[in-house]
Amino acid sequence: MFNFNHLRSHIVRPVAALAAAAMLIPLAACGSSQTGGSASSSDATDSIRVAYLSTANFLTTVKDESFLAETMAPYKADFSGPYNPPDDAYKVILAGKADTSSTGTGYFINLVDQKAPWVAYAIEYYTGDSQGLVAAPGSNVTKLEDLYGKRVGIDKKGATGDYILKAAFEKAGLDYSKVEEVELSQTDFSAAFSSGRIDALATYDQNLAAAIATPGAKLITTGKDYDSKNVTLHMVSRKFATAHPEIVKKLYQALVKESDRAQNDPEFIYDAYKKFGASDGIVDQVRKFDVPEILPVDAKGRQMLEDIAQQYVDFGFIKSKPDLTDYVLDCTK
Repeated sequence: MFNFNHLRSHIVRPVAALAAAAMLIPLAACGSSQTGGSASSSDATDSIRVAYLSTANFLTTVKDESFLAETMAPYKADFSGPYNPPDDAYKVILAGKADTSSTGTGYFINLVDQKAPWVAYAIEYYTGDSQGLVAAPGSNVTKLEDLYGKRVGIDKKGATGDYILKAAFEKAGLDYSKVEEVELSQTDFSAAFSSGRIDALATYDQNLAAAIATPGAKLITTGKDYDSKNVTLHMVSRKFATAHPEIVKKLYQALVKESDRAQNDPEFIYDAYKKFGASDGIVDQVRKFDVPEILPVDAKGRQMLEDIAQQYVDFGFIKSKPDLTDYVLDCTK
């Protein structure tokens, strides 16, 4: 059986809880430049500080690319990490030691709802097959309806696991209130899943891969089945984006190059998983997941965020749909 605990300390793709307290500042167009303070550096800064996560997303893998320096010129990107989501990344951002990092689209909507000063500048889109519900060994669960009256492990209310459960049940026309959600720390996933403490696990990325690979487990549904809108998003401090939009645009262009490279040959993604400690069995399962691509937060990208914001209202995660105007940056302009 695969060890969720060890793996969680190394890699996770979609969700990182990042927030900071600052005044809201009107956002400049991505292609323009204006003066003003960055997240914690002077107006004359020539670099963006990246808090990369212990993940194989493109903001992590791009740091090792030979084309990064040329793409960022005359600016540069300074990387620190890897940081484990959520706590480590949360702390480094709050401490003012980084300007940009990654999170999930759903969690970003939570941040917007709290009026946190972050701006989305790139969507790392995938079809949703790397998130889903897996029945635990011995649970006798083979379909969503079998989960009525059962215990389903999630990370926490309003987070990705909760989203997976509610989105899957809503798509199937089922009543998710008939399921008992069990909030678990990531380090408890393995024991709860294998011991019978829970009947199923709602999870994503390598935790999903590990659950699927567990003898006796059964994959019930994935995000492809329920049209998941919860994907990865790269965001930057509004203060930095306002002062240095041209640097953000350069970093976005580097992410696009990394995405293009992955479409042709995604092997470097799996190498990153191995580098972070994933077993061959986990990597073999991850290879079956969709290869992500970088999309801009243009009109179409903003609509994707609007759609998940509406879902968050429908699911009761937030009270009302927030205005995204000051929270998105179209780096194609």
